[in-house]
Amino acid sequence: MMTVNVFFSLLVGVILIVPGVLGTLGALPKNDWVGIRMSAVMRNEETWAAAHRAGGPWLVAAGVVAFITSFVVLLAHPDPGGVTSVEAIGMVSSFLIAGIGAWVGQAAAKRVE
Repeated sequence: MMTVNVFFSLLVGVILIVPGVLGTLGALPKNDWVGIRMSAVMRNEETWAAAHRAGGPWLVAAGVVAFITSFVVLLAHPDPGGVTSVEAIGMVSSFLIAGIGAWVGQAAAKRVE
């Protein structure tokens, strides 16, 4: 079970870091699959780029938290109750940071409109 949880944390990390880095660099093309998915962001290329430049670093940070969570679970081998706590705290933190990034990105997109 621990292997599945480590894999999930790593996958979430990749799913957040890749678009975060590409968005921050302005290299993430507007698409229907990855990135910040809010109506203000999706209006046009300009709002898309602004949102991802602003929210991208937050997505990267969220992905790093997910990676750290997976390594702590894999390397520390806490007791089963501890694994659950570490995973819960790490993944909730990761999703909260990603949510902040989406909010920051949406605000940037609305300023561009």
